[in-house]
Amino acid sequence: MTSNESDQKTSSKSPSKDFSDPKKRIMTPLRFLTIMIVISVLSLGTVYGYESWTNQKVIEWKSAGENAAFYKNWNEAEQRLARAANARPEYDSLRESLRAVRQAEGFQNELSRLEEKLEDGEYTNIQEKIEELTVKMKETQNELLFAEKQRMIDIKEKALLLSIKNDLNEELSIQSLAGKLLEVSEIDEVGASELEEQITDRIAAMSIESAAGELELYHFSEALNLIEIGLGYAPGNEQLQTFEEEIRAQRNAYQEEEYSRLAEAMKEAERQDRFNRTEAVSVEDWEVTAEDDIIKLTGEVKNNGSRPISWIEIAWGVFDENGEMIADSLTVAEPEYLLPDGTGTFKDEIMMNRPFERVEVESITWYLE
Repeated sequence: MTSNESDQKTSSKSPSKDFSDPKKRIMTPLRFLTIMIVISVLSLGTVYGYESWTNQKVIEWKSAGENAAFYKNWNEAEQRLARAANARPEYDSLRESLRAVRQAEGFQNELSRLEEKLEDGEYTNIQEKIEELTVKMKETQNELLFAEKQRMIDIKEKALLLSIKNDLNEELSIQSLAGKLLEVSEIDEVGASELEEQITDRIAAMSIESAAGELELYHFSEALNLIEIGLGYAPGNEQLQTFEEEIRAQRNAYQEEEYSRLAEAMKEAERQDRFNRTEAVSVEDWEVTAEDDIIKLTGEVKNNGSRPISWIEIAWGVFDENGEMIADSLTVAEPEYLLPDGTGTFKDEIMMNRPFERVEVESITWYLE
Protein backbone atom coordinates (compact mmCIF):
# COMPACT_ATOMS: atom_id res chain seq x y z
CA MET A 1 0.00 0.00 0.00
CA THR A 2 1.31 3.36 -0.97
CA SER A 3 1.68 6.26 1.29
CA ASN A 4 -1.07 8.08 -0.46
CA GLU A 5 -3.51 5.32 0.24
CA SER A 6 -2.56 5.38 3.96
CA ASP A 7 -3.21 9.06 4.19
CA GLN A 8 -6.59 8.65 2.58
CA LYS A 9 -7.67 5.93 5.03
CA THR A 10 -6.65 7.98 8.07
CA SER A 11 -8.63 10.95 7.08
CA SER A 12 -11.71 8.89 6.36
CA LYS A 13 -11.73 7.37 9.99
CA SER A 14 -11.73 10.69 11.86
CA PRO A 15 -14.05 13.10 10.14
CA SER A 16 -14.52 15.13 13.57
CA LYS A 17 -12.13 16.52 16.11
CA ASP A 18 -12.04 15.41 19.91
CA PHE A 19 -11.62 18.39 22.18
CA SER A 20 -11.83 16.48 25.61
CA ASP A 21 -9.06 16.87 28.18
CA PRO A 22 -7.32 13.51 28.75
CA LYS A 23 -6.38 14.67 32.39
CA LYS A 24 -10.02 14.80 33.53
CA ARG A 25 -10.54 11.11 32.96
CA ILE A 26 -8.08 10.30 35.80
CA MET A 27 -9.49 10.22 39.58
CA THR A 28 -6.67 11.64 41.59
CA PRO A 29 -6.45 11.25 45.44
CA LEU A 30 -7.00 14.92 45.95
CA ARG A 31 -10.14 14.88 43.89
CA PHE A 32 -11.45 11.84 45.79
CA LEU A 33 -10.76 13.47 49.14
CA THR A 34 -12.52 16.59 48.02
CA ILE A 35 -15.58 14.62 46.99
CA MET A 36 -15.65 12.73 50.30
CA ILE A 37 -15.38 15.94 52.24
CA VAL A 38 -18.24 17.45 50.33
CA ILE A 39 -20.39 14.37 50.86
CA SER A 40 -19.55 14.31 54.59
CA VAL A 41 -20.34 17.97 54.95
CA LEU A 42 -23.63 17.50 53.18
CA SER A 43 -24.46 14.43 55.32
CA LEU A 44 -23.52 16.16 58.52
CA GLY A 45 -25.53 19.15 57.50
CA THR A 46 -28.52 16.97 56.82
CA VAL A 47 -28.16 15.11 60.12
CA TYR A 48 -27.60 18.32 62.05
CA GLY A 49 -30.62 19.87 60.44
CA TYR A 50 -32.78 16.86 61.29
CA GLU A 51 -31.50 16.71 64.86
CA SER A 52 -32.05 20.43 65.31
CA TRP A 53 -35.56 20.08 63.94
CA THR A 54 -36.20 17.11 66.24
CA ASN A 55 -34.87 18.97 69.27
CA GLN A 56 -37.05 21.92 68.45
CA LYS A 57 -40.10 19.70 68.12
CA VAL A 58 -39.28 17.93 71.40
CA ILE A 59 -39.09 21.27 73.14
CA GLU A 60 -42.42 22.28 71.60
CA TRP A 61 -44.09 18.97 72.51
CA LYS A 62 -42.72 19.10 76.05
CA SER A 63 -43.85 22.69 76.53
CA ALA A 64 -47.28 21.96 75.07
CA GLY A 65 -47.60 18.83 77.22
CA GLU A 66 -46.67 20.65 80.41
CA ASN A 67 -49.05 23.48 79.56
CA ALA A 68 -51.87 20.98 78.97
CA ALA A 69 -51.04 19.26 82.24
CA PHE A 70 -51.25 22.60 84.03
CA TYR A 71 -54.83 22.95 82.79
CA LYS A 72 -55.47 19.23 83.55
CA ASN A 73 -55.93 18.30 79.90
CA TRP A 74 -54.44 14.92 80.62
CA ASN A 75 -55.00 13.25 77.24
CA GLU A 76 -53.34 16.04 75.32
CA ALA A 77 -50.53 16.28 77.87
CA GLU A 78 -49.90 12.54 77.66
CA GLN A 79 -49.88 12.55 73.84
CA ARG A 80 -47.47 15.46 73.62
CA LEU A 81 -45.09 14.12 76.22
CA ALA A 82 -45.26 10.61 74.75
CA ARG A 83 -44.20 11.97 71.33
CA ALA A 84 -41.37 13.87 72.94
CA ALA A 85 -40.25 10.81 74.93
CA ASN A 86 -40.40 8.59 71.83
CA ALA A 87 -38.38 11.13 69.86
CA ARG A 88 -35.78 11.36 72.58
CA PRO A 89 -35.99 8.10 74.60
CA GLU A 90 -32.59 8.81 76.09
CA TYR A 91 -33.94 11.83 77.98
CA ASP A 92 -34.98 10.66 81.47
CA SER A 93 -36.68 13.97 82.20
CA LEU A 94 -39.22 13.35 79.44
CA ARG A 95 -40.10 9.94 80.79
CA GLU A 96 -40.40 11.41 84.29
CA SER A 97 -42.74 14.13 83.02
CA LEU A 98 -44.87 11.54 81.24
CA ARG A 99 -44.99 9.39 84.37
CA ALA A 100 -45.95 12.44 86.48
CA VAL A 101 -48.84 13.25 84.13
CA ARG A 102 -50.17 9.71 84.21
CA GLN A 103 -49.83 9.65 87.97
CA ALA A 104 -51.64 12.99 88.31
CA GLU A 105 -54.46 11.76 86.07
CA GLY A 106 -54.92 8.67 88.22
CA PHE A 107 -54.74 10.83 91.34
CA GLN A 108 -57.44 13.14 90.01
CA ASN A 109 -59.64 10.22 89.03
CA GLU A 110 -59.36 8.84 92.56
CA LEU A 111 -60.39 12.21 94.00
CA SER A 112 -63.33 12.32 91.59
CA ARG A 113 -64.49 8.91 92.84
CA LEU A 114 -64.29 10.12 96.43
CA GLU A 115 -66.32 13.21 95.53
CA GLU A 116 -68.98 11.04 93.93
CA LYS A 117 -69.23 9.00 97.13
CA LEU A 118 -69.74 12.19 99.11
CA GLU A 119 -72.46 13.27 96.72
CA ASP A 120 -74.22 9.97 97.46
CA GLY A 121 -73.89 10.57 101.19
CA GLU A 122 -71.10 8.03 101.70
CA TYR A 123 -68.29 9.15 103.97
CA THR A 124 -66.93 5.95 105.51
CA ASN A 125 -63.14 5.59 105.14
CA ILE A 126 -62.90 8.71 102.97
CA GLN A 127 -60.82 10.57 105.52
CA GLU A 128 -58.47 7.59 105.78
CA LYS A 129 -58.19 7.45 101.99
CA ILE A 130 -57.31 11.14 101.86
CA GLU A 131 -54.61 10.54 104.46
CA GLU A 132 -53.17 7.77 102.27
CA LEU A 133 -53.20 10.05 99.21
CA THR A 134 -51.51 12.79 101.23
CA VAL A 135 -48.69 10.44 102.17
CA LYS A 136 -48.39 9.36 98.55
CA MET A 137 -48.27 12.98 97.41
CA LYS A 138 -45.43 13.74 99.82
CA GLU A 139 -43.50 10.62 98.87
CA THR A 140 -43.66 11.18 95.10
CA GLN A 141 -42.96 14.93 95.26
CA ASN A 142 -45.04 15.28 92.09
CA GLU A 143 -45.79 18.98 91.68
CA LEU A 144 -48.93 18.17 89.72
CA LEU A 145 -50.31 16.36 92.78
CA PHE A 146 -49.68 19.33 95.04
CA ALA A 147 -52.09 21.30 92.87
CA GLU A 148 -54.85 19.04 94.26
CA LYS A 149 -54.02 19.81 97.87
CA GLN A 150 -56.94 22.19 98.46
CA ARG A 151 -59.28 19.78 96.74
CA MET A 152 -58.14 17.04 99.11
CA ILE A 153 -58.74 19.31 102.09
CA ASP A 154 -62.25 20.07 100.84
CA ILE A 155 -63.05 16.37 100.42
CA LYS A 156 -61.73 15.55 103.86
CA GLU A 157 -63.71 18.35 105.49
CA LYS A 158 -66.92 17.38 103.70
CA ALA A 159 -66.48 13.79 104.86
CA LEU A 160 -65.89 15.04 108.40
CA LEU A 161 -69.07 17.12 108.28
CA LEU A 162 -71.12 14.11 107.18
CA SER A 163 -69.53 12.00 109.90
CA ILE A 164 -70.32 14.55 112.61
CA LYS A 165 -73.90 14.93 111.36
CA ASN A 166 -74.33 11.19 111.70
CA ASP A 167 -72.78 11.19 115.19
CA LEU A 168 -75.33 13.75 116.32
CA ASN A 169 -78.02 11.12 115.91
CA GLU A 170 -76.53 9.38 118.97
CA GLU A 171 -76.76 10.33 122.63
CA LEU A 172 -73.60 12.32 123.32
CA SER A 173 -72.27 13.98 126.47
CA ILE A 174 -71.56 17.69 126.60
CA GLN A 175 -67.83 16.91 126.51
CA SER A 176 -68.27 14.82 123.34
CA LEU A 177 -70.34 17.56 121.74
CA ALA A 178 -67.65 20.06 122.66
CA GLY A 179 -65.10 17.93 120.81
CA LYS A 180 -67.36 17.82 117.75
CA LEU A 181 -67.80 21.59 117.99
CA LEU A 182 -64.04 22.10 117.96
CA GLU A 183 -63.71 19.96 114.84
CA VAL A 184 -66.48 21.83 113.02
CA SER A 185 -65.04 25.23 113.96
CA GLU A 186 -61.89 24.40 111.98
CA ILE A 187 -63.82 23.49 108.82
CA ASP A 188 -64.30 26.06 106.07
CA GLU A 189 -67.09 24.37 104.14
CA VAL A 190 -70.70 25.12 103.24
CA GLY A 191 -72.88 23.83 106.05
CA ALA A 192 -70.18 24.07 108.73
CA SER A 193 -71.70 27.18 110.33
CA GLU A 194 -75.15 25.61 110.37
CA LEU A 195 -73.80 22.44 111.98
CA GLU A 196 -71.83 24.48 114.52
CA GLU A 197 -75.02 26.30 115.51
CA GLN A 198 -76.84 22.98 115.80
CA ILE A 199 -74.19 21.64 118.17
CA THR A 200 -74.12 24.77 120.32
CA ASP A 201 -77.93 24.68 120.62
CA ARG A 202 -77.73 21.07 121.73
CA ILE A 203 -75.04 21.88 124.29
CA ALA A 204 -77.21 24.72 125.56
CA ALA A 205 -80.29 22.50 125.84
CA MET A 206 -78.38 19.80 127.74
CA SER A 207 -76.79 22.35 130.07
CA ILE A 208 -80.17 23.93 130.81
CA GLU A 209 -81.74 20.52 131.46
CA SER A 210 -79.01 19.55 133.92
CA ALA A 211 -79.08 22.94 135.60
CA ALA A 212 -82.87 22.79 135.94
CA GLY A 213 -82.54 19.53 137.87
CA GLU A 214 -80.14 21.15 140.32
CA LEU A 215 -82.36 24.19 140.55
CA GLU A 216 -85.31 22.07 141.69
CA LEU A 217 -83.15 20.98 144.62
CA TYR A 218 -82.18 24.60 145.32
CA HIS A 219 -78.58 23.80 144.38
CA PHE A 220 -77.97 27.23 142.90
CA SER A 221 -74.18 27.05 142.76
CA GLU A 222 -74.24 23.70 140.96
CA ALA A 223 -76.83 25.00 138.50
CA LEU A 224 -74.78 28.11 137.74
CA ASN A 225 -71.64 26.01 137.27
CA LEU A 226 -73.42 23.87 134.68
CA ILE A 227 -74.59 26.96 132.81
CA GLU A 228 -71.10 28.46 132.90
CA ILE A 229 -69.69 25.25 131.43
CA GLY A 230 -72.26 25.47 128.65
CA LEU A 231 -71.39 29.11 127.99
CA GLY A 232 -67.74 28.10 127.79
CA TYR A 233 -68.60 25.92 124.81
CA ALA A 234 -71.34 28.16 123.42
CA PRO A 235 -70.45 31.75 124.37
CA GLY A 236 -73.19 34.27 123.76
CA ASN A 237 -75.94 31.66 123.56
CA GLU A 238 -79.16 33.50 124.40
CA GLN A 239 -80.89 30.49 125.94
CA LEU A 240 -78.02 29.91 128.36
CA GLN A 241 -77.74 33.58 129.23
CA THR A 242 -81.48 33.84 129.87
CA PHE A 243 -81.50 30.76 132.09
CA GLU A 244 -78.46 32.02 133.96
CA GLU A 245 -80.35 35.22 134.80
CA GLU A 246 -83.33 33.14 135.93
CA ILE A 247 -81.13 31.07 138.25
CA ARG A 248 -79.64 34.19 139.80
CA ALA A 249 -83.09 35.70 140.27
CA GLN A 250 -84.38 32.54 141.95
CA ARG A 251 -81.28 32.37 144.11
CA ASN A 252 -81.74 35.97 145.26
CA ALA A 253 -85.41 35.34 146.04
CA TYR A 254 -84.55 32.15 147.89
CA GLN A 255 -81.84 33.90 149.88
CA GLU A 256 -84.25 36.64 150.87
CA GLU A 257 -86.75 34.02 151.98
CA GLU A 258 -84.00 32.22 153.82
CA TYR A 259 -82.99 35.43 155.56
CA SER A 260 -86.60 35.97 156.57
CA ARG A 261 -86.95 32.36 157.73
CA LEU A 262 -83.66 32.62 159.58
CA ALA A 263 -84.70 35.82 161.31
CA GLU A 264 -88.03 34.27 162.24
CA ALA A 265 -86.28 31.13 163.40
CA MET A 266 -83.95 33.16 165.53
CA LYS A 267 -86.88 34.96 167.08
CA GLU A 268 -88.63 31.66 167.66
CA ALA A 269 -85.45 30.24 169.18
CA GLU A 270 -85.20 33.20 171.50
CA ARG A 271 -88.85 32.82 172.44
CA GLN A 272 -88.42 29.10 172.99
CA ASP A 273 -85.31 29.68 175.03
CA ARG A 274 -87.05 32.27 177.16
CA PHE A 275 -90.04 29.96 177.56
CA ASN A 276 -87.77 27.02 178.43
CA ARG A 277 -86.08 29.09 181.08
CA THR A 278 -89.11 30.80 182.59
CA GLU A 279 -92.29 28.90 181.77
CA ALA A 280 -91.35 25.37 180.78
CA VAL A 281 -92.48 23.68 184.03
CA SER A 282 -96.02 23.91 185.24
CA VAL A 283 -97.76 22.39 188.26
CA GLU A 284 -100.58 20.44 186.72
CA ASP A 285 -102.25 19.31 189.93
CA TRP A 286 -101.47 19.62 193.62
CA GLU A 287 -103.20 18.83 196.91
CA VAL A 288 -102.69 19.80 200.56
CA THR A 289 -103.81 17.70 203.51
CA ALA A 290 -103.40 18.40 207.24
CA GLU A 291 -103.40 15.59 209.76
CA ASP A 292 -101.98 15.34 213.28
CA ASP A 293 -100.10 18.64 212.99
CA ILE A 294 -98.57 17.53 209.69
CA ILE A 295 -99.25 19.42 206.46
CA LYS A 296 -98.70 17.23 203.42
CA LEU A 297 -98.22 18.54 199.89
CA THR A 298 -98.51 16.31 196.80
CA GLY A 299 -98.71 17.21 193.11
CA GLU A 300 -97.70 16.73 189.52
CA VAL A 301 -95.43 18.77 187.26
CA LYS A 302 -95.07 18.80 183.47
CA ASN A 303 -92.28 19.85 181.09
CA ASN A 304 -94.00 22.14 178.53
CA GLY A 305 -90.74 23.26 176.97
CA SER A 306 -88.77 22.09 173.93
CA ARG A 307 -85.72 20.91 175.83
CA PRO A 308 -85.17 18.24 178.46
CA ILE A 309 -84.96 19.54 182.02
CA SER A 310 -83.69 18.15 185.32
CA TRP A 311 -83.80 18.71 189.06
CA ILE A 312 -87.15 20.43 189.38
CA GLU A 313 -87.38 22.14 192.79
CA ILE A 314 -90.72 23.22 194.21
CA ALA A 315 -90.65 25.83 196.97
CA TRP A 316 -93.85 26.12 199.06
CA GLY A 317 -94.96 27.88 202.21
CA VAL A 318 -97.65 27.97 204.90
CA PHE A 319 -99.34 31.31 205.73
CA ASP A 320 -101.41 32.48 208.70
CA GLU A 321 -104.52 34.58 208.66
CA ASN A 322 -102.47 37.76 208.45
CA GLY A 323 -100.76 36.56 205.28
CA GLU A 324 -97.44 36.01 206.95
CA MET A 325 -95.41 32.92 206.09
CA ILE A 326 -95.09 30.80 209.16
CA ALA A 327 -93.32 27.83 207.56
CA ASP A 328 -91.74 26.85 204.21
CA SER A 329 -90.04 23.92 202.57
CA LEU A 330 -88.32 22.79 199.34
CA THR A 331 -88.87 19.51 197.53
CA VAL A 332 -87.61 17.90 194.28
CA ALA A 333 -89.85 16.26 191.72
CA GLU A 334 -89.31 12.73 190.52
CA PRO A 335 -87.99 11.63 188.20
CA GLU A 336 -85.18 14.09 188.24
CA TYR A 337 -84.99 14.15 184.41
CA LEU A 338 -87.97 15.08 182.23
CA LEU A 339 -88.19 15.09 178.45
CA PRO A 340 -90.44 17.60 176.63
CA ASP A 341 -94.08 16.82 177.46
CA GLY A 342 -92.89 14.55 180.27
CA THR A 343 -94.52 14.58 183.72
CA GLY A 344 -93.28 13.99 187.23
CA THR A 345 -94.58 14.01 190.79
CA PHE A 346 -93.57 15.66 193.99
CA LYS A 347 -94.48 15.38 197.67
CA ASP A 348 -93.41 17.02 200.90
CA GLU A 349 -94.61 17.70 204.45
CA ILE A 350 -94.23 20.31 207.20
CA MET A 351 -94.77 19.91 210.93
CA MET A 352 -97.28 22.53 211.99
CA ASN A 353 -98.65 22.87 215.55
CA ARG A 354 -100.36 26.23 215.13
CA PRO A 355 -103.29 27.40 213.12
CA PHE A 356 -102.66 28.34 209.44
CA GLU A 357 -104.76 29.99 206.80
CA ARG A 358 -103.43 28.66 203.49
CA VAL A 359 -100.62 26.86 201.62
CA GLU A 360 -99.02 28.25 198.44
CA VAL A 361 -96.43 27.05 195.93
CA GLU A 362 -94.01 29.90 195.92
CA SER A 363 -91.68 29.01 193.05
CA ILE A 364 -90.44 26.31 190.77
CA THR A 365 -86.85 26.10 189.50
CA TRP A 366 -85.15 23.67 187.10
CA TYR A 367 -82.07 23.06 185.00
CA LEU A 368 -82.08 22.99 181.18
CA GLU A 369 -80.22 20.18 179.53
